Order: sequence, then C-alpha cells, then structure tokens
Amino acid sequence: MSIQRLDQLIAALLVIFGLWLVYTGIGYGAMQGTTPGAGLLPIIVGSAIALLSAVNLYRALGGLEKLGAGMSGREAAKAAAVIVALLVAVWAIPYLGMTIATMLAMAGIGLVLRTESGPRFFVRLAAVSVLTPIVLLLLFQNLLGVPIPKSVFGF
Repeated sequence: MSIQRLDQLIAALLVIFGLWLVYTGIGYGAMQGTTPGAGLLPIIVGSAIALLSAVNLYRALGGLEKLGAGMSGREAAKAAAVIVALLVAVWAIPYLGMTIATMLAMAGIGLVLRTESGPRFFVRLAAVSVLTPIVLLLLFQNLLGVPIPKSVFGF
C-alpha cells in the first residue's frame, strides 16, 4: 500500500471516529443546566477530529499533497516511541495520577521528537511539561468541577 493510500485511509477512518465521538458526546449531554456536561469535551474534540480529517481527506484525494515514498526507519521508530509513551502514560494514570502521568508523557514525547539541541530546549520542555498539566488540572478540577484521577498517594 502506498503512503498516499494509507493517508487517505487513515483520514477517512479519523472522520468516522470523530463523528462517532460527537454522537457519543451528544448521548452524554453537552450541558447540564448551566455547567458543561460529560459530553461537551467529546463533542468538541470529535468535531475537530472530523473536520480536520475531512480537510486532510479532501486534500489527499485531490492530489493537493505530495507525500514521500514512505517513512524512514528513524521516523517509524519515533512514531513507535510516541505510541509507547502514550500507552505507558495511560497505564500509569491509576498509579501516578493524571497530572504526573501527563507530565512524564509530555517530557518523554518531547525528548523523542526533539528538533533542537542545547539547554534552552530542555528548559522549555521542562516548563511546558510541568506547567501545562498543572494549568489543565486547575481548569478542569477547580473551574469546571471535573474529577481528575489522583495517584495512589492522593495527589
């Protein structure tokens, strides 16, 4: 299978997945009174996935994108490492909590996908990997009242 066909297939599957997320989110309810319901995030994320994948599919079918012949071994290894990091983070959530597992996953993925060298990169990666999960924790837990999985230690 060529890389162009694979791109088209993945884009089509992601459109279907995004629409499924929207459908599922509607079933949960977007709003509960004046507060966001359990389905609001799946509706937003599903809509974005479906829309952006539809644009990608249109571009892929129209020949507007020129892709290479395939992935190099290094690119495939990076993709595999990102997938492993995400799977490990999902596995670690019950033990480390959502915030710490996300911090570690972001740092690991940043190291795998590193595009520059030097100490500035590591400082920025550490700042983003620590601050983003903390901001999201405060936003979802305190502002929206969404319970976030905690570690076995209670944080």
